[in-house]
Amino acid sequence: MRFVLEVNFDTENMQLKPLEELQKILRDWSAKITMYPLVPGAQEDVFDSDNEEVGEWAILDD
Repeated sequence: MRFVLEVNFDTENMQLKPLEELQKILRDWSAKITMYPLVPGAQEDVFDSDNEEVGEWAILDD
């Protein structure tokens, strides 16, 4: 089993302030970690500060 986080840096927010946006994504995800089962198949979209979808995280079965 492995955790994968994919973030697209093509949006305007991600290009203008990539570090701040990535920090926000990681902070939001870590705050919500207890809401999700850490089992293969769990996944959720991730959003930037403008609430634009920029990627997803997933738990994969190897």
